[in-house]
Amino acid sequence: MNRIVFISFGIISLSVILAGCTQLIRTGASALVPADDANILYTGRVDFSDPKAPRFDWPGILITANFEGPYIGAKITDGNNDYNIFIDGKQAGVLVTRPGIKEYTLAENLGAGAHLLILSRRTEGYQGMAVFEGLLLDKGAKLLLPPARPGRRIEFIGDSITVGFGVEGPGIKCPSEREFKNNWKAFSAVSAKELGAEYHIIAISGRGLVKDWGEKTSVSPEPMPSFFDRTLQNNPKIKWDFRSWTPDAVVINLGTNDYSAPPYPDEAVFVKAYEKLINTVREKYPQVHIFICNGPAQSPPFEKYLAEALGSFNDKKIHRVELGRLADEELGCDWHPNEAGAKRLAKELVQTVKPAMGW
Repeated sequence: MNRIVFISFGIISLSVILAGCTQLIRTGASALVPADDANILYTGRVDFSDPKAPRFDWPGILITANFEGPYIGAKITDGNNDYNIFIDGKQAGVLVTRPGIKEYTLAENLGAGAHLLILSRRTEGYQGMAVFEGLLLDKGAKLLLPPARPGRRIEFIGDSITVGFGVEGPGIKCPSEREFKNNWKAFSAVSAKELGAEYHIIAISGRGLVKDWGEKTSVSPEPMPSFFDRTLQNNPKIKWDFRSWTPDAVVINLGTNDYSAPPYPDEAVFVKAYEKLINTVREKYPQVHIFICNGPAQSPPFEKYLAEALGSFNDKKIHRVELGRLADEELGCDWHPNEAGAKRLAKELVQTVKPAMGW
């Protein structure tokens, strides 16, 4: 896939397409459609404290708009994150943001008529915050009414597997992290799209239920549940309004990092933490169905402890999901699911969610 950096200088836009492709030069004036325009659709946890400069850092954030004209760009302060660019349902490249650059061309020479843009955040909160200030259109062009939101909603809580870490990797050994992350292809986003559901991704690579990856102690100060109530991963002071978006289903896939290396969390500590997380989700979303994943990469004694935690509930809306172990041909960077592995995991999740939800 081509990786694209677009740089705009006033009315002249220099589009630099990497991977050996030809440089493209575009001239012409552009007009800014501000970020608070009612025709821009946001999906995911976004901080609208400043409506003209909303902020976000979770993976899988989507910015969607219908627009007219042959050109569209974006004004965004970022520098460390990557975004899939979809035009009319087809991927048009990857936006690779750079420090010090705010204006980017997303697509041009599209032809007359209406077009659909989806900008999808590939990377995660470790890459930092983004501030979105709006879309750039040709002079005289405008946004059209946005597409309708899906009627179904699903939220994911997880770690790197949910993020999509290494999903585009050439194999287990990868030269870097950032370029091979792509939440759009993670089992989370793939299953949500298969289910026809709008999705929120609350996931951080390396985090555990109790113990994070690489910790020297059996309990970490900020494991994944510590972030559940945050609008922004990187700002603990801004709390998410759980009344603003209520999912029909919540999928939890945690525990891989807890038992990746000693010292391991004690059984009682781990079981209590899982019970607490389930109770917290139920408190925030009283009617939600909760799907707890076993697999694809947890190590013993996770399965025994998970069974103990789930055994303490008499709740028909709590479901266990079995995700099969990853085969060698399903491995991306650092033993994570590649695209084929993610698709297979998504299929297994969908097979459990559909009948339980009546979807």
